[in-house]
Amino acid sequence: MTSVTLIFGGPSAEHDVSLVSAKNIYQVLKTANTTVTLLGITKNKVWKLVPGEALLSTSFDKPLDLETCGTEVQLQTVDQKVFVVDPQTPDHPVGPIGVALPVIHGPYGEDGQLQKELNAIGLEFVGSDDQSCQGCFDKAKTKDILNSKGIPQVPHITFSDLEPSFNEVKSQLGLPVFVKPASMGSSIGISKVRNEEEFTKAIAEARIHDKKIVIEQGVQARELECALLETGSNLKVSGLGEVKPNHEFYSYEAKYLDPSGAELIIPAVVDAEIVTKIQELALQCFRELGCRDYARADFFLTEDGTIYFNEINTHPGFTNISQFPMLWRQQGIEYKDLILKLIDQATLRQKDR
Repeated sequence: MTSVTLIFGGPSAEHDVSLVSAKNIYQVLKTANTTVTLLGITKNKVWKLVPGEALLSTSFDKPLDLETCGTEVQLQTVDQKVFVVDPQTPDHPVGPIGVALPVIHGPYGEDGQLQKELNAIGLEFVGSDDQSCQGCFDKAKTKDILNSKGIPQVPHITFSDLEPSFNEVKSQLGLPVFVKPASMGSSIGISKVRNEEEFTKAIAEARIHDKKIVIEQGVQARELECALLETGSNLKVSGLGEVKPNHEFYSYEAKYLDPSGAELIIPAVVDAEIVTKIQELALQCFRELGCRDYARADFFLTEDGTIYFNEINTHPGFTNISQFPMLWRQQGIEYKDLILKLIDQATLRQKDR
């Protein structure tokens, strides 16, 4: 029987998304040949041992309150095995616990901090290592790395302290533009800008989430994506899906709060040569950024056939309506099998360790 540690929650604005992803995964693991330890992390970064029935009660409408649920715990390494310890009863540890499956989105979960902590205590985990997560989560770093490798991207400006004026941005990129916090996911803090008033508001909104800001030229394009999955030493890429937002762009509300916020078309209706080119670019991006186990890569396709890399997500959503599992379902890999394949990857590394 495989032992799995599901880690969820976290301090970011994507806390509730993480809870729903974890709930979906836990429902599947309960039916597999696994023992599952549930570790929730509060918005104040307190670790909690959470009862299964509590996690199963969570939803976007009524998310689980980790501040009041579960028992505060710490992770402790003894003889190269990791245990969960209640500080009040240190002589009765839980475990040893198995490989970790982190489903924490946003800062702390996707930026390499959590991965660095798990490495320090010797707990193997699913997904990219801390260096890769750091490079992929920071959109500006991702752009710099892939620019040096010749990966096509939309024109953009990156800044931290010295803020460009609206006229400077308009002159360099035209209108509209998209203003984004460099390090945030789920489209949180992203705004579409068409005039100076919107520009001022967008900068203020993005700065809530990050000091570093990315401004991208707005292009008329289709939004296409594919999923990547490692099994053993083999790296596979899925077919393409297309996102058609029913909002002005694929915002947080369109992704998670509005049931009709976007249409996901799988497979995307795209010429075969375009599919192949995007798949090749996705594989190149995955390798150049040092990713591991799985990711979702997003691209733009303009009317004249130009392809632009948009972003790569090392912790794609794992709700039952998330694109990553839906893309693999189209390839014949069901949700449960997908999760177990990821756990197998980490288990193999743990044995090597």
